[in-house]
Amino acid sequence: MAKKTAKAPTVITLTLPDSENDERHGTLLIARGDLAHVRQFTYTNLSDLTAIIKDGVMALSAVEAEPPVITEPSPSATPVSKKTAPPPAPAEPTVDIPLKKGKKTVKISHLKLTGGETDAAAYRQAVQLAAILIDGKLWDGETPIRIDDVYALAKKMKHLTARDMALFALEDFVQVGDATDGDEPPAAAEDDEPLTLEAPTSPAVSTNGASHTTALL
Repeated sequence: MAKKTAKAPTVITLTLPDSENDERHGTLLIARGDLAHVRQFTYTNLSDLTAIIKDGVMALSAVEAEPPVITEPSPSATPVSKKTAPPPAPAEPTVDIPLKKGKKTVKISHLKLTGGETDAAAYRQAVQLAAILIDGKLWDGETPIRIDDVYALAKKMKHLTARDMALFALEDFVQVGDATDGDEPPAAAEDDEPLTLEAPTSPAVSTNGASHTTALL
């Protein structure tokens, strides 16, 4: 019986510089294998870090679902002058939703998995469900939506056609709004308590942005 190949561990590095302001800044780096996701963020309480780490893990899983293609520069390419202006800050990461006619580019933050499975396979399933919602004219791709259980939703929508979708509202399938809307905030932690972080035991989904950057280590 062949042995299963061990998956690369998830490494989380959280940097929290000292700050006297109420709004503090930090940097989160999450790496697994050759892929990594890094983001800068602001927070008020230590309890905010839980949601920040979860979003970071989901962003990394989204990158794993569609890894970036890195091409080697041509030997004849003209070397870039060291005096050239620095590149602009990267925009918020997006994902392409394949539709019956063309595709729709959606911000990663507008398609979130908030429960159930949140690995790369679940995120690919979420992209397929998003395509059904867009083709059914229930979702425009511009409003943030959240899926509690992507596989349960897939079963619910399995036999529905684009014409059937006209009988429903978007809220019949997903939660609408930012990830923090209606969510119960985590219990506040005392700032003087020690902070313990553990990497997720299974891959989860989150991406890149003005303060989100994906890189190959």
